[in-house]
Amino acid sequence: MKKLVSFLMVLALTVSVLAVVNIRISGWPGNPIEESVIKSIVEEFNRTHPDIHVEWAPIPGDFRQMLITQFSAGTAPDIFYVDTFWFEELARQNMLLPLDLYIKKDKFDIDDFYPSLVNAFTYKGRIYGIPKDFSTLALYYNKEIFDKYGVEYPTSDDTWFDFLDKALQLKRKGMKIPLVLAPDFNRIIPFIVAANGRIVTKDLNTGLAEPNSKFALQFYFDLVNKYKVAQEPANLGAGWIGEAFGKEAVAMAMTGPWTLGYIRGQYPNVVAKIGIVELPHLIKKATMVYTVSWSINRNTKNKRAAWEVVKFLTKEGQKMFVEGAGVLASRKSIAAQDTDPIKEAFYAGAKYAIPWRVPTPSGIFSKANDQINSKLKDLFYERITLDEALNEIIENYMSWVSE
Repeated sequence: MKKLVSFLMVLALTVSVLAVVNIRISGWPGNPIEESVIKSIVEEFNRTHPDIHVEWAPIPGDFRQMLITQFSAGTAPDIFYVDTFWFEELARQNMLLPLDLYIKKDKFDIDDFYPSLVNAFTYKGRIYGIPKDFSTLALYYNKEIFDKYGVEYPTSDDTWFDFLDKALQLKRKGMKIPLVLAPDFNRIIPFIVAANGRIVTKDLNTGLAEPNSKFALQFYFDLVNKYKVAQEPANLGAGWIGEAFGKEAVAMAMTGPWTLGYIRGQYPNVVAKIGIVELPHLIKKATMVYTVSWSINRNTKNKRAAWEVVKFLTKEGQKMFVEGAGVLASRKSIAAQDTDPIKEAFYAGAKYAIPWRVPTPSGIFSKANDQINSKLKDLFYERITLDEALNEIIENYMSWVSE
């Protein structure tokens, strides 16, 4: 009898162990604070969901390429980060599980997420990822420098010309270079959209040479070459925009919330001097949104369990991320509880932001991005004219974005 009882206990234990579904989730390694928070999220899920065990397995290095390689080998994680910049490439290759039926069946509150973020992971009318968090661009300014030169602070209502006027005032009063700018295409996109320009045409060719787009490009480069109120970080003794602003080499910078975290860690004496407003506008307001989704491997054997994990990661887990890592909440209900006033401009931008994703015939924009950035760099140093740069882009664009 004792042997039978022991056998039944072992059998019950074995069945219980076998009933646990293992789900592997992956992304790129974050900073120590983010890593600590995500590990806490995983621990909380495992504590509250005894039938599913989640393992956090970050992939260092070139995450996108490693993910594609693992997918081909059948070893990709069940759930993984997808950057909006290369989301369409993965959606086209059928690597991602469409989530619409799960959303509908569970009455998952997709409307609680900012529409611009949901659109960032929508392809041909289907949703392939739930936004983890996001970043938008805003205008940082150093209040102490503006006070020193007696110039009014930037505001969220400033037009391009208000913005330029304040930069010129700083320059006339002794500030050598008021603004740091990057010759990066994604930083110019908000200017193009604010001027009612188009990034691409309906046939997915470039729209950069159209009048409104060209006007925006000209204004951006005039800040450097005509008005001489801006320089790129390398010419300000800095490696990137955040460092130039943190070193107080400039009075203004257009950057995201990641710069705030950087300055708090590297230049704590500057934090109290920071003001942040929405980007200046022209015909309409515009900014970029950079976002990452939690997406499910289309080939996972545990689709339902993976969806349960995604639901937790984008609700309870997201709240923990916002509180612990200081990121911006992609859920409007969680954003409403984020009372940090310095984040207001970033959240405001989410209502009209453009996802960092350029539609192309192939779904791949990386080659075109590299080529365009090369031309932008030349424009920063007046090695070519804007017309010459646009002619080269027009001539080659479709070969850069085709398979």
